[in-house]
This record gives sequence, structure tokens and C-alpha cells, in this order.
Amino acid sequence: MPTSSLDQARRKIQVESWRIEERQEAIAQRGLDGWPKDSPEDLEEIERLRLCLRDLPDPPVLLHPIHPIKLRVDVNISPTMAYYFLLGDYEESDLELIEAFICPGDRVVECGGGAGITGAFAAHCSGNSIVLVEPSESMHSTILGNFEANGEPCKIIGAAVVPDGFEGDHLNIHINEEYWWTTTRTNARGRPEPVPVIRISELLRREQPTVLLMDIEGAEVGLLPKSLPADLRLIIAELHTPDIGDEATAEIVNSIVSQGFKLKRIKAQTWVFGRD
Repeated sequence: MPTSSLDQARRKIQVESWRIEERQEAIAQRGLDGWPKDSPEDLEEIERLRLCLRDLPDPPVLLHPIHPIKLRVDVNISPTMAYYFLLGDYEESDLELIEAFICPGDRVVECGGGAGITGAFAAHCSGNSIVLVEPSESMHSTILGNFEANGEPCKIIGAAVVPDGFEGDHLNIHINEEYWWTTTRTNARGRPEPVPVIRISELLRREQPTVLLMDIEGAEVGLLPKSLPADLRLIIAELHTPDIGDEATAEIVNSIVSQGFKLKRIKAQTWVFGRD
């Protein structure tokens, strides 16, 4: 493709500022219902973006409209996700809470690496390399690409985090076309794929984090041990109440609070617990 055509295609990979402003107002009013709902106009924009991305020979790097974070759009990043990112509506609750609560010097472990965006932003806020536990091997190159795009280091553990009492060395994850629906829940849809596991207490003992991030699509139920390390000062966790139910959510919250944590904030489905 000629240089002028490439430049024109790259310029089209953006959304108008008024759309970003409208979406931020919608996010503020969304409350605990954290998932975006596409309007017909959104679907038109997603299709337009798909066509623009198709015309580019190399993965573009997008700039977030609110936070100092970048997204490299490789084969695992759908036009829908790219559109959410450009609107400031991809993991916005997590990004806002990471910026508000993670401090320079924190040691961060993230369970559920996703595309590496929240992890790269946590590394930016802490100033340290972080550890991501991500069982889907197909996402590892995407994670590394996004850390590289943001100039941040990381270590990936290719495993699913499981409770200490889990029996066996492997479990099945369920791979979905949109990676954010990939989960270890046994009743989930998607293509099953066996992956190695790491037990939560082993992970915490080995990496000694001061901050634990969790977004593991329902696998948070029964995960945390009854004795969390004393050095762990902060837990930022997505609790997927629509999937796990209110009783399981209450059990997780009570388990964390019983170990000296206080609930600091809730935004959408992301809960922040901290020790004073």
C-alpha cells in the first residue's frame, strides 16, 4: 500500500471526541452494570474500524483517550475491543482503580492477564516489573506485545491459578473467540484446552506481591486461602456476580474482610480491598 494510503488508513483508526465524551458520561451512569451495550451507531463504527484495520499491513498501536496506556492491535484484538479501547470503555473501572490505588514500589501479581493492558498500566503505576498468570498460551504474544508497546517489563506464568486444595496438575480452560470470555468455569462455553495449574498460596509465597489483581471470569470463587500473606496490602478483584451469584460474592468479600482488609471502593464489578 502506498505511504499516503497507509497514512490515510491510520488516521481513520480513531473515534470522534464527542463519542468519547458521551461514552464517559454513560460509564459514570452505569453503576454496577459494567459491560458496554452497543447502539446501532456503535456497531457501524466497529464495522468501519474493522475495514480500516484490515487495510493495514502491520498491527497499529492505539492511544487510550484518558490514561497513559497503549494497545497494540494484533490478531487477538478484535475491532470491538479496539473500539472500546478508543472510547475509553475497555476495563475502564480497573484502569481507574489501578491508577488510584497502586503506588510506586508495589510488587504486583495479576491473575488473568487478558491482553496485558491492565497489567502494563499496573507496571506503569508501580514502576516495577509485574507477574501475570495467564493460562491461554495464545494470548502470551499479545500480552508481551502490549508491554513492549508501553515500555514496561513483565513475567508471564503460563498456568491457571487454582485453590490450594485443587487435585491434579492440569484443568481445562474454555477458549472463546473473544478472549475475555475465556474461563476455567466448568459450565462455560468454548473450546476446552488443558493447561497447567499453580496453587494460589504457592504463587503468593513465590512472588511475594504487595498487590493482587484478579480478573478470572468466575474462578475467584473459593480461590483465596484463609491466611493471606502479611505483605499483601491491596486486592483489586473483579467479582463476576452475574455468573457466580450473590451468595458466592458475599463469601469472597467476607473471607477477605475477615483477614484485616477493608472495602475501599466498588466500581462496576471491580472491588478494592486494602489493609491500613
